Amino acid sequence: MAVVAVTEILVKLAGPILTNLGFSGCVGAAAGYALKKVGQVVALCVGVAFLFIQGLAYTGFITVNWTNVHSAVTNALDVNKDGKVDADDFKPLVSKGLGALSQGVPSVGGFLAGFLMALRSF
Repeated sequence: MAVVAVTEILVKLAGPILTNLGFSGCVGAAAGYALKKVGQVVALCVGVAFLFIQGLAYTGFITVNWTNVHSAVTNALDVNKDGKVDADDFKPLVSKGLGALSQGVPSVGGFLAGFLMALRSF
């Protein structure tokens, strides 16, 4: 009986949200959630790799030229080639990425609302 009561509560809470978002919003939320989780895994991998490399450098097994690493990363991320990585470099990437994700979706507004909701909430 408790399962039925909890189900009723969930339907009452989630029903209006799902109705307003519709299919596009739900797909957008799923895409936003997936992107957030993938981003967390990538951040974890980069962090672990840095710790491993820095540990090897600290113990003398390798030497890392962090100035060259910084230059290479800056060159790769500097889309507008102004010599610095800033918000202007990410605007075209975000615009192109969201355009690709929402291509052909019935309601782009619903998709973007769901996408942003998932990035902020989940």
